[in-house]
Amino acid sequence: MSLLALYRRVLESLGSDKRLAWTLALANVALVLAQFAEPVLFGRIIDRLSAANASPDRAGLWESTWPYLLAWIAFGLFTIACGALIALHADRLAHRRRHIMLRRYFEHVLQLPLSHHAQVHSGRLMKIMLQGTDALWMLWLGFFREHLAAFAALVVLIPIALSMNWRLALLLIGLSALFVAVTRLVLRKTSVLQSRVESHHSDLAEHASDTLGNVALVQSFARIDDEVRALGGISRRLLGAQFPALTWWAVLTVLTRSATTLTVLSIMAAGIWLYIHDMISVGEIVTFTVFSGLVIARLEQAVSFTSRLSQDAPRLRDFFSVLDTVPAIRDGSHAVDPGRLRGEIEFHDVSFSYDGQRAAVEAINFVARPGEMVALVGASGAGKSTALALLYRAFDPQSGRVTIDGVDVRDFRLDALRRNIGVVFQEALLFNRSIADNLRVGDPDASDEALQDAARRAQALDFIEREPEGFDSRIGERGRALSGGERQRLSIARVLLKDPPILILDEATSALDGGTETRLLRALDEVTRNRTTLVIAHRLATIRLASRILVFDQGRIVESGTFDELCLAEGIFARLAREQFMMHDNGREHDRALSEASA
Repeated sequence: MSLLALYRRVLESLGSDKRLAWTLALANVALVLAQFAEPVLFGRIIDRLSAANASPDRAGLWESTWPYLLAWIAFGLFTIACGALIALHADRLAHRRRHIMLRRYFEHVLQLPLSHHAQVHSGRLMKIMLQGTDALWMLWLGFFREHLAAFAALVVLIPIALSMNWRLALLLIGLSALFVAVTRLVLRKTSVLQSRVESHHSDLAEHASDTLGNVALVQSFARIDDEVRALGGISRRLLGAQFPALTWWAVLTVLTRSATTLTVLSIMAAGIWLYIHDMISVGEIVTFTVFSGLVIARLEQAVSFTSRLSQDAPRLRDFFSVLDTVPAIRDGSHAVDPGRLRGEIEFHDVSFSYDGQRAAVEAINFVARPGEMVALVGASGAGKSTALALLYRAFDPQSGRVTIDGVDVRDFRLDALRRNIGVVFQEALLFNRSIADNLRVGDPDASDEALQDAARRAQALDFIEREPEGFDSRIGERGRALSGGERQRLSIARVLLKDPPILILDEATSALDGGTETRLLRALDEVTRNRTTLVIAHRLATIRLASRILVFDQGRIVESGTFDELCLAEGIFARLAREQFMMHDNGREHDRALSEASA
């Protein structure tokens, strides 16, 4: 995106405030016209004074000058009023639009599929959001305070100057064009350099966020010095890219300051020569001298804007690039809200691949009816989690269909589909908020009594009541103030509050001790009644009572049956059971051990 196209995109982002923007734009143009009236009036007064100085009779001097003075006062009051209007509303508009765009970006990023978040670090996305909205705010504010007036002034100047004295006007226009040409050359040099700088800034934000998010790992492996050195390396590369850009910005600053002196001296010298040859009046020289100061001041503002836009361009391109990312998983044009579903799930010959080469799941077929508990087992990477991710549309299958109550999940609105599905992930995902706030993610309107009931059923009430502030206790980033088992019990209580017709337990009991797991399984037995429950488990004793067990291997379902049927089949499941329960091949001893483990 070129700088001009990028700036047009910035202005188009004003959205519903465009009417106010047009009002401010007109106020800027009026302000420019009024400001250019002042040097013209000044020159006329100087001419009247010069004429009176050459005449012995100065009685009529006041009569000839007071209209100009009154006009000057009127224009001055008008510029004050326009300036106040712009200052009052431009700041409010810029701040309001900044927060609107921040919310829009935040909402958009949350809607992007998990595959996108797996490829882009959250620290980079945060940096893009904050720096992008800051850049938008500065450009909106600058547009209504300076930029528009600067460019309008340059447009208004040409006809006014040419009508007054075309010779000095051409000189002024020529000097301005030279200044713009040199400035453009400098900006072209800095554009590429600044893109490299922003790339290093993103690397810095990503590394810092990644390190701080894993501070326990850093400390336990004594990696503080290593991480600091790595950050220092990124900083050195950033400075190495930044210093050449700063050199060119310094050249531009010197050029801008030199332009004012050069232009005023040129106008003055040319004016004196024209005056000697009776081709201009003293007042016109004064007018053009003031004109030249105004023009250079406006050019400086235009250069300042252009340099700012050039510096912010990489940030804005990143910002709009994220906003323009079309989610691969989104509502179809005819998506509907089905309300509360019964929960009959069916996979129809479903296949999916992350990279388009190796299948993560292939030709999956199974049915889970309301009230059933279906367990998925198999080695890590066998496709269990991927299969269930297709159910709540973290991804969409490349072939086949996943249906609920006979309807393809792609025909449901995403929010409606996910309201019907509760997921307890293997890693407890918690906010740095109070326990009550985390639980109310499942049901924002839940009463205090409902929170206590869900916590009790999830075996979490005991440790919550031990906290100094109970349900109002904050649990730290990602719940670090709690143990792994406590975090998992909160995530289970949260899904109990949601009360969905479909429940997914992805290694939900993996972080619990044996005693707590036994109590929790009893609670889940009550909760899973009259709803479809899909369980991913490596601890096979926890799925003893599953209606059916599906054994995954390399993305395919290779075995299906009850716990006892699969143990007797002497297939993959039986081998997994022997390895887990440390059994010998003797069938009687094997069966007795499994029975004890599941009791």
